[in-house]
Amino acid sequence: MPRLTRLPSIPFGWYYVALRSVTDRRIVTSHAELMTALTLLRVALRRRGAQLHAGYLAEHEIHLVLQMGEGSLSAITGSFQCEYARLFNRTHGEQGSLFQSHHHVLLFQHQRWLVPLVHFIHWIRRIRSPDDYARGLWWSSDAVYRGGTKQDWLTTNVVLRMLTSGTYNRQAQDQAYRRLFDQAPEPGQTRLFTEGSAADSRLLGDAQFIADVWRRTGRGSPERNQGARHHEGDIAGVVAQVIEQFNSRCNECLPQRRGRAWRDLVTYDNVRSRSRQRPLPMVRALSVSYLVEHDIVPLTQAARFFGCSPRTVSLRRQRFYKVLFREQFGCMPDVLFGLRRDGDWNMGKKNEDPQHLRRRRGDQRCARGRYEELEKNLDRDLERDLERDLERDLERDPDRTGCSEPTDVCDVR
Repeated sequence: MPRLTRLPSIPFGWYYVALRSVTDRRIVTSHAELMTALTLLRVALRRRGAQLHAGYLAEHEIHLVLQMGEGSLSAITGSFQCEYARLFNRTHGEQGSLFQSHHHVLLFQHQRWLVPLVHFIHWIRRIRSPDDYARGLWWSSDAVYRGGTKQDWLTTNVVLRMLTSGTYNRQAQDQAYRRLFDQAPEPGQTRLFTEGSAADSRLLGDAQFIADVWRRTGRGSPERNQGARHHEGDIAGVVAQVIEQFNSRCNECLPQRRGRAWRDLVTYDNVRSRSRQRPLPMVRALSVSYLVEHDIVPLTQAARFFGCSPRTVSLRRQRFYKVLFREQFGCMPDVLFGLRRDGDWNMGKKNEDPQHLRRRRGDQRCARGRYEELEKNLDRDLERDLERDLERDLERDPDRTGCSEPTDVCDVR
C-alpha cells in the first residue's frame, strides 16, 4: 500500500513529530552539538510561532510535541533539518543527508492524548536504553518538568494544569507529575503513538476529531484514497536533501569565494522565498524537476510550495537550469538526489590532476558568461510567447484589453 498523503498543516494544531538520522550517521556527537541543535530548534519554533510542550533529543532521533502557530509544520522541520545538517557537515567535513526524508508526523487530540504522549516521550530513554539511561548524549524535557533545569522556550503549564484539574499550586502540580510519570507508560498507548489510529494512521483522536480534521483539510478516509502520494511534508524532505547536496557540490567544485557565498545563500527559508538571487532559481527548478518527474506532486503544487508561479519553474526553465548546472559543476543534477551515474562527474578535487582542474575552472569562467546570455535568450523567448498569446487574444476579442492599438500591450517585461 502506498504511503498516505501528508495532511496540510492545521493552524494551532497539536503534533507529535519524530525525526531520525539516516543509516550510519549520528545527529549529535558532542555536548556542543547537542546545545547547537537545541538552539536551532528554539529559533525555528519561535520564527513560526509554535510552542514546544515536550521533547527528547538523542544521537539518532528527535521527538517533539508541538502546538503550531499559523505557520506550517514543514517549514519548522525543513528549516531546522537544513540549517543543522549544514552546520554539522561543515564542522565534520562531511556531506550528504543527515535526516531521513520521511519523518513521522501525528496530529492528535490534545484534550485526550497530550498527557499520555508527553509521558511516553519522557520515558523513551528508559524504554530503549534501560542499561545506559544516565550515560550518552541526550536531552529530555523531563528534567524541566521536575524543576531541575529551566528552559524559557518550553511550555510546561498546560500539562501540569491538566494533571491537577486546573490548579496553579506548584507543589500540587509537582506531586501529581511525579506520581504519574514515575510509572512506565502503558504499552498499548505506545503503539498508538507510532502507528496512529485505526481509522487514519496520520491522526489520533475520537471519531468526531478525525471527521473534523478530514473536513477541515478536504481529505477523506484513507480507504477512499488508496492511491494517494506524497504531499507537502515530502516536498520539504526532498528540498532539504537538494540543499545539502548542492552546498556540498559548491564546496567541491566552485572557487572558494563563490562557493562560500552560494552556501551561505542557499538555505531552506531563502529557497522558499521570492528572491531571484543566484543560484536560488536554479535550486528551485531542479527540485521541481525531481518532484514532477518522479510523480511526487504536480507542477502547480510544487510551485505553490515555493510561493512562485508555475511559469518560473516550467519545463523550459528546468531544462535551462539543468544545462547550467552541468556547465557550472561538471556533473548531472542527479547528484543532488543521490543518483550517481558512472562518468557523470569526477570523485572530487583530491583525485584530480592540476591540468584537469585548470581546464574545469576555465570551463566555469566560460559558463558564467554563457549564464547571462542563456538567461536573456530564455526571457526573450518567454516574452515572445507572451506577445503571441496577447496578439491572439486581441484578434479574437479587440475590446478585451480596452485599447485601440495592439502594439500598446506588446511591451511586456
